[in-house]
Amino acid sequence: MTAIERLLRDDVAGDPITGMRWTRRTTDKIADELATIGIVVSGKTVGRLLKEMKFSLKTNRKNIISGGKKKPGYRKSRDQQFQYLKKIRGTHQKMGVPIISVDTKKKEEIGNFKNNGRTWTKKAKEVHDHDFKTNSIGKAVPYGIYDVTKNLGHVVLGQSKDTPAFATDAIEQWW
Repeated sequence: MTAIERLLRDDVAGDPITGMRWTRRTTDKIADELATIGIVVSGKTVGRLLKEMKFSLKTNRKNIISGGKKKPGYRKSRDQQFQYLKKIRGTHQKMGVPIISVDTKKKEEIGNFKNNGRTWTKKAKEVHDHDFKTNSIGKAVPYGIYDVTKNLGHVVLGQSKDTPAFATDAIEQWW
């Protein structure tokens, strides 16, 4: 058993059918723990070694219905929903009815905060050293509206809560 395997013995999960194994620890944390027993390696080296040991990177899979139960055929029923929506969308597009997709984007605090990017100026603008909500004068809520048929996007920016009424106002403004 290797030092990494000993280190991970209580923190390894796997698939008995495919033989794939994985750990929830980051490669940097594993490297730090190996250093405590005298094995100095980088996180990248740990990643390469894990791969050689048949470990693989995994992501979460959204496959459990709210309520905690996994339904057989769930993926198939979701696909059927999307196929139905695709059919309805096609019918409405042929009729010339606008098809839009609406979602809220990342909300941003409004105030004297640092923003990424640079500006040509003679003097840098001084801003707060931390982006605390208490220094904010409000919150910008951008709504993206995408017209599928025309392949055009539109952004509505408001200073409101993320509510159905605000979404409706954004669509009305787009219209």
